[in-house]
Amino acid sequence: MTTTNDILSSDQRSLMDAVLNRIVPAQGDMPAAGDLGITGFIESVAGDNADSRRLLLEGLVQIEGAAAEHGGSFGALSTDARIEALRSVETNSPAFFQYLVTQTYRGYYTHEAVTAALSYRAPNRADYDPLPFDESLLDPVRQRGQVWVPTNG
Repeated sequence: MTTTNDILSSDQRSLMDAVLNRIVPAQGDMPAAGDLGITGFIESVAGDNADSRRLLLEGLVQIEGAAAEHGGSFGALSTDARIEALRSVETNSPAFFQYLVTQTYRGYYTHEAVTAALSYRAPNRADYDPLPFDESLLDPVRQRGQVWVPTNG
């Protein structure tokens, strides 16, 4: 996935790929998030907002620090040590971790490989005819009249 919001170095992208593969690991027919290039999606989203950019970059530094405390670089750690490092980051930086997980899920579950593996097809308006709106349904609300009092502001 290419992005016009390149904010990560190649080392940071490799770290993100490894982290995302722990957040959503491969299972059966479902690919791992990092292997799908979801890092590019997150980088693009974060690149649109200075606060998100800062949160992401500071979070990656925290992941590197937590990995060092667990014995080395994140990519060189065992699976259990990676999980423990991420748990440490989750505890110490909940805002970053929640942002990371949310963006990971957004990118992952909208990726065409995942939707295909799930046999999901987005609804197509041409597939159904919505019922026309029955304005008489609003009559009880109209008959009730105003129920709020405007404030002088």
